[in-house]
Parts: sequence; C-alpha cells; structure tokens
Amino acid sequence: MNDMVVKIEDLYKYFDGRCVLNGVNLSVPRGCIYGLLGRNGTGKTTIIRILLGLEPATRGATELLGAESNRLTARQRGKIGYVAEGHHLIQNYKVGKLAQLCKNLANQWDQKFFDHLMSTFRLPMDRKIKKLSAGMRAQLNLALAMAINPELLIMDDPTLGLDTIARRQFLELAIDLIQKEGRTILFCSHILSDVERIADRIGILRAGKILVDCSLEELKRRIKKLRFIFADKAPSQLHLNEIINQQSSGREMILTVANWNQQKQAFMETFGPASCSEIALSLEDIFIEC
Repeated sequence: MNDMVVKIEDLYKYFDGRCVLNGVNLSVPRGCIYGLLGRNGTGKTTIIRILLGLEPATRGATELLGAESNRLTARQRGKIGYVAEGHHLIQNYKVGKLAQLCKNLANQWDQKFFDHLMSTFRLPMDRKIKKLSAGMRAQLNLALAMAINPELLIMDDPTLGLDTIARRQFLELAIDLIQKEGRTILFCSHILSDVERIADRIGILRAGKILVDCSLEELKRRIKKLRFIFADKAPSQLHLNEIINQQSSGREMILTVANWNQQKQAFMETFGPASCSEIALSLEDIFIEC
C-alpha cells in the first residue's frame, strides 16, 4: 500500500499567462494531518482543485490514494471526503433530501454514524439548507463528508465565516473524528490558530512555491526570534545566513533566523551583546515573519 496519500511533483499552473503554481512539490503520508498555509491568491484552492481533478494542471503530476488525479475512478473518489470553502450546498433542498441524495451517490454510507453526527449537531432534517446558519451548514458539510468513511479528508477553509463558538465546536469534532479513525487530512485555513490546534505537519506556500514543509514541532524548533541588547548601538548589518527578519533600534536588535545553532550564536557573540533572550513564537507569528 502506498504510504503517500497525497503526492505532488513539479506542479505548474498558469492563468492567462500568470504563474500561480511554480514547481510545487508536496507529499502527505498516511495518517498525517497536513496544514497548508498561504496568503490569499497564493494558490491553495488551486492545488486542491487540481488534486481533485476539477482543474487541469499546466504541467506536473498529482496523485491521490496512489492514482493520478485526472484518472480517479468513481470507487477511488468514494474514498475522498471534501469540505469546500463556503459550504455551497443545494440551497432549496431540505437537509434530509440532500442526505438521501449523497447516500444514493456514495459507494458506502454509514447511516448510524451520520445519524450520530446529526444528533450531535442537532441539525433539523426537515429544514431547507438556505435556512441554516453558516455554522450549521459547516457541520452538515462535515457530516456528509464523514458519512462515506473516507480514507482522505480534504478541507478548504472549512471554518471561514464561522463565529468563535461555531469554529471551536467544528474543530473539536473534527479533531475527535480524526484521532479516532486515524484518517489522512489535507487542511487549508486562514485562521492559523485553527491549523496549529489540529495539524502535525505544515506547508507554507509563497510566490507559487512551497517555502516550508516540515512537522509543526520542527518548524517551531527551526525558527527562532531573539532580542539582543548591546552596550552601544546595535550593528546595522549582519553577514549571517538564513536571516528571516531583522529590526534594529538604538541598542536593541530583534532577529528572526532559521536553523539557529551554536555557530550562529558564536558569530553573534563577537558583537558583544549585553544580553540575549528568546521571544516565543506561535504558528501565526512564524507565518507572518516568513
């Protein structure tokens, strides 16, 4: 069995002559919860659409569950759950009618599990989709995606537009389902605290390329933000590798650097700092710094 559930090799995508994806390489192993980050317009949704076979690639190869994205069979698609941004469901359908439609189209359907989720969410089966709140539509979308018992769950900004309580409820259930079933997740979100709560591996997309691809623990270990205080004015220029950000004001220097080690520390000590302290970074802080 292929251990890589999602595989992307040298992926390029152009829109009207503009390069959106510029040689993206990415792999998601089985059982991983992968958080894909990037600013608006960096191509996160485009990657997902290409992976699902909804958008052609200009060049490169993409695979899901060991099969080429543009050659997925109905049986293979039945193993993939998808929670889309905005939760665009059939507005005039009642919840029960939409659930029956999805059940009829699914390769397999766990009615007991679906009923359990509907009870947990307290979603009314006889209410039209357009009458549901944004949070209820998100919960319904997740329930429909999970009822097919997917091997792979892809979520594209699933909590966008939800209030704090609805977002927390959605994520707690998603975490619970993921941990119990050991599924593979590819998860995009603009809310980095959400990603930090559930992802165990992080990818950062910038200028059409994957800038970072590592575990969350490794990312936090590799990126350090340090405050140096000098006896006199802080040095204006540092010939130091892998500086992400540098700010100086008077005697103070704030330095964000990748792969901080003893050699870099020894180099900084040649400037004779009076003190050095580390500033704790969240995933959001690291993303902004990068």
